[in-house]
Amino acid sequence: MTNTHNFSLFQKILLATDGTVTDLIALYTGEVIRVKKLEQEIRVDQAPAELQCDGPTRLLRRKILLSGATRNYLCADSIFVFERFSKSIQDQLLNTDRPIGLLWKEERLETYREIVDQHVEVNHDIARHFGLPDTEQLVSRTYLIHHHAKPVGSITEKWPLSYFRH
Repeated sequence: MTNTHNFSLFQKILLATDGTVTDLIALYTGEVIRVKKLEQEIRVDQAPAELQCDGPTRLLRRKILLSGATRNYLCADSIFVFERFSKSIQDQLLNTDRPIGLLWKEERLETYREIVDQHVEVNHDIARHFGLPDTEQLVSRTYLIHHHAKPVGSITEKWPLSYFRH
């Protein structure tokens, strides 16, 4: 990523972390962070090449917000190879609003996160979730999650460039 922005230390941490951003945002804000599911569906489809699937497979697509008491902090779009999760994680993803990073932690799932993209963009569809103008710049990062040397999914996280500045 071309560093044309003067990122705060915490923004740099969010961009580089291979840990759970929910925990980091909770520590930074001092708030309980909860997940709001905006969209979720399972369908059989051709997976993106980076997920290394042979032919059509069951994919879970999710769009969520990480929110505090009074504001949304982060929007995440994800796609997962559903069959690569345990039955417990599958059930919780479908039936709860718990953050996926917490589910992995509780199951002691050993994962590796590979950051594949970082940039700043304008996206009016995402900006509206933060109550911001369409022209608001958003920081974006995309990473693959690997387990047992196979990618289980891809997550793209976005938050306003104006957030987490102090």
